[in-house]
Amino acid sequence: MEIPRQQRAWVQILVVAWALILPAGAATLSFAEDAPASPPLAMAGDPAIAFQGGYIKFSEKVSGLVIGSRDFKQLFGMGDILYIRVLPDANLKVGDRLTLYRPTRQVYHPFTQAPLGQIMAVLGILQVMTEVKENIVTTRIERAFDSISAGDLVMPFQLPPEVPAHQTTSGPLTGVIVDFKQARQVTAQSEIVYIDRGETDGVALGDRFSVIRPGRRLSYFTKNPDVVLAELKIIGLQSRTATAYVVKSMDAIHRGDLVNRLPPPPAKEVPTAEGAPTAVAKVTPPEAPAPPLPQGLEDVYFEFDKWALTDEAKKTLTAQAELLKQNPTAPITLEGYADERGSDEYNRVLGEKRALEVRRFLTELGVTNPFTVISFGKDKPVCTEKDEACFQKNRHVHVVVAGN
Repeated sequence: MEIPRQQRAWVQILVVAWALILPAGAATLSFAEDAPASPPLAMAGDPAIAFQGGYIKFSEKVSGLVIGSRDFKQLFGMGDILYIRVLPDANLKVGDRLTLYRPTRQVYHPFTQAPLGQIMAVLGILQVMTEVKENIVTTRIERAFDSISAGDLVMPFQLPPEVPAHQTTSGPLTGVIVDFKQARQVTAQSEIVYIDRGETDGVALGDRFSVIRPGRRLSYFTKNPDVVLAELKIIGLQSRTATAYVVKSMDAIHRGDLVNRLPPPPAKEVPTAEGAPTAVAKVTPPEAPAPPLPQGLEDVYFEFDKWALTDEAKKTLTAQAELLKQNPTAPITLEGYADERGSDEYNRVLGEKRALEVRRFLTELGVTNPFTVISFGKDKPVCTEKDEACFQKNRHVHVVVAGN
């Protein structure tokens, strides 16, 4: 049976199209597969968790972005071939690796509402398969930690630093949990959290922090005991924030929970050889213990819409400074407050300025205790009457000594 002329024409068109497409596709596949392979990527343990955990930063270096893939997909995973539009100064060559990332939600401090940056979610690792041509490079997804799509960004890959098995730093340091990697209300063991202390604050990789929820304050001078919720291990560092892994948890962790750095573990004793003479340490008389801090330190008060210290406030803080200098390791929290007049946001900023002014004054007097500054604004008033005497009581900074 003879094929009609019109059908024969369509068959010829399809055959020609197939002949043109097949070699091009085969050549592309062969080119990608024949690219020299880089050494296998060795990354495991804490560095791998840290790399996937992401971090908080205002901006990050951009080398290019994903514009599509060889396959018609909207989401990409391990082994997929991606096309990357790179910047002219990217200077990529075959075998190089790129980190795939995506800036996600903005993070604000849970107490001061100050912006801390965006969560940079690390999505995967790419390997460059071809030379750059017209600012386009072909890559293969070597590792995928999350779904990847067009528009995601890339930057040069760097191996994360090793995380020490044991803590190497010492000294008290307090901070606050500001957000979680996963967008949820609470988190717990084996999850990633971010704190508001970083490298410039003395945090180091491997540091251990306990997560504490302060006991409810019953009065100016008494409160319920603090509750220990979890233990964190620092696995990633930025200048003012850090990424932490929840090693263990006894209860749910919330944004705004406090963290305290734990002391390093005691050094192990090295056994001496049998028969060796025993070293005798020089005994020095112990120093007299510092006088304990009182349970409550007197609040300092401020004028309306001001954060400058009054003469009375300076006199109060000068007396407190002498006590604090005798207990230099006691962590101090400065809680700033304002009266009810003004917006929530304005009063949070005003409360923070008042607490920062108290910290500045104490530091100039020689106080070296670790400070945490928190602003409650017009929340948690100590007086609710609508008169100036009540407003005056609410314009204050409360000095909290850890453990009291």
